[in-house]
Amino acid sequence: MNIVVVGPAGSGKSTFVKNFSEYLKEYNVKVVNLDPASDPIYRADRDIREFVRTEDVMKKFKLGINGALLKSIELSLEHIDELMLEGDYIIYDTPGQMELFLYSKHGLAMAERIAKNDWCVCIFIIDAEVASTPENFASIVAQNAVISLRLSMPTITVLNKCDVADFDLKEVTSKLGEVEGVLGEIVEKLIGLIEYTTMRFRIIKISALKCVGFENVLSAINEVFCSCGDLS
Repeated sequence: MNIVVVGPAGSGKSTFVKNFSEYLKEYNVKVVNLDPASDPIYRADRDIREFVRTEDVMKKFKLGINGALLKSIELSLEHIDELMLEGDYIIYDTPGQMELFLYSKHGLAMAERIAKNDWCVCIFIIDAEVASTPENFASIVAQNAVISLRLSMPTITVLNKCDVADFDLKEVTSKLGEVEGVLGEIVEKLIGLIEYTTMRFRIIKISALKCVGFENVLSAINEVFCSCGDLS
């Protein structure tokens, strides 16, 4: 099973990858860092920075940080086969720059290559505190839906940092009517995209830092490919 972890910068992806891989220690688990701009906080079995480092790309091609990130992903495709591993669970940690997967053909090509290698699921990590306002939540739901559709792989939505800020879907959606003007109209329409996320089946809350809720994540991963589960 390949697990691709995606989410905005600061949502807690790397902490999740580190602690969730330790939670799965009874299995044959491998971890791969796909962020060419950051050294991983965990022991990576494969690290894209062994081949491509964004700071080096900036110097070589005289690019700013955003251009260098896009170029880094493009160059990383040359080494994608070297990043493919075998095991019970292979966890891929991705960069926090969502545009690499939303808009970049190279990011999509990388995801497609991973998806071809055995069963594959995407975990979309959301910061529960950031998602607590209707405006932010609608924006995140839209990102989640686009990621799910563009990556062409089952995507599980996970709310992180629930030890800091609890998340109540009914409470957030009930506040939609309080958003005024054109923004309110847009927010209300974006909420319809929740149908393209797993939140319509189940709200999965975790604390990646405190290792809370991991059993629900693992259950959801297994249910994606099991006809007996809610998410199948």
